[in-house]
Amino acid sequence: MNEIERHIQQTTDRLQCIKQHLISVNSFRNAARELLEWCMDKRAFQPHFEAGLVSCLTVVSKVAPQAGYDFDLGYRLLAVCAAHKEKFSANSADLLTSWSEELGQLWLLR
Repeated sequence: MNEIERHIQQTTDRLQCIKQHLISVNSFRNAARELLEWCMDKRAFQPHFEAGLVSCLTVVSKVAPQAGYDFDLGYRLLAVCAAHKEKFSANSADLLTSWSEELGQLWLLR
């Protein structure tokens, strides 16, 4: 395994770990902050990482509106990623748009 493959594998493994932490109300905030920080770098949106990133964002879209989770942080994370939706596949971009709109509507109702 060369250096690039190793980096891709390590990042993919880390995204899987973050996803597990996003599920728990006790670790959501730290995991979401780490993911948000990672998504501030445009390299986060490379095709190699799309599946792992979308998997994490799927969890965020489901749990952020629930009691005990940081809704604002989840919304911000989805908004940052939606701002880069042109770097995603069409299906993933559509999911991002849908999630952002759903959470945006909930945010307005708060």
